[in-house]
Amino acid sequence: MNPRIEKLKSERARVASRIEAWQEKLKKLDDQILRLENTDIVGIVRETGLTIDQLANLMELRERMEQRKNDTAFPTPTDYAEEEKEENEE
Repeated sequence: MNPRIEKLKSERARVASRIEAWQEKLKKLDDQILRLENTDIVGIVRETGLTIDQLANLMELRERMEQRKNDTAFPTPTDYAEEEKEENEE
């Protein structure tokens, strides 16, 4: 077999091994970040004195308000321009 092929296969195996190690490290870092963020969130909730039910209600209310905001969006000037263009084409 061509010696260059063997060399490239060997290098590929080393690179794949390094990638696997970095992916493990990345996962560990992501886990640490998530744990710290969760700790911060719990601290903020406890500082405000909210119960779990109150927090859930607050999040649900915010979600409904965001949904309502998206549902009742006002037309933009671009929307009007497109309507006029369509009317003029007819």
